[in-house]
Amino acid sequence: MTFILRWPAILLSLALMLLSAIGALGAAAQITDYQAPVEQVQDVQAEAADSGVTEASWIDVGLLGVAAILFLVTAIRLLRRTQGFWTWLLAFAAYAGRWAYSEGGQGLADRIQALDFSVLRTPQVLLNDTGSFETQVALLALILVVGILIFIIDAADRVYWDRQAG
Repeated sequence: MTFILRWPAILLSLALMLLSAIGALGAAAQITDYQAPVEQVQDVQAEAADSGVTEASWIDVGLLGVAAILFLVTAIRLLRRTQGFWTWLLAFAAYAGRWAYSEGGQGLADRIQALDFSVLRTPQVLLNDTGSFETQVALLALILVVGILIFIIDAADRVYWDRQAG
């Protein structure tokens, strides 16, 4: 049964790792004013600048890098059938910490209360504006769903290993 849940959780963890790594590299490139020699990469850098990377700091780069590494470790731990929930929790803390730091705490409660749920029902709008508050909340919700899956998988693995020991 956990095989059905394990592989989507692994793939989503790897996707979150890739997303965090690209965010960290994009922010680092923007801070250091690095211009890639490949035109497609320059287009991605321009899109990242439009989505709010220009306000990024080295703290953002560090937290996204830590989240990327921890999401990778989570995927590896899930592959090895060891407890991956705690590394996911640390990765979520790093990603959510980067989000909270970038929001700056300026009326965060008011922005959450004014969240437009109709935008959350239209994925195309979210993909077109990756720097919006609604997109970031949707991404955090996706990471939480992945965490719930990982928690269920870890609980089932724990039962399996306890049964093997006894």
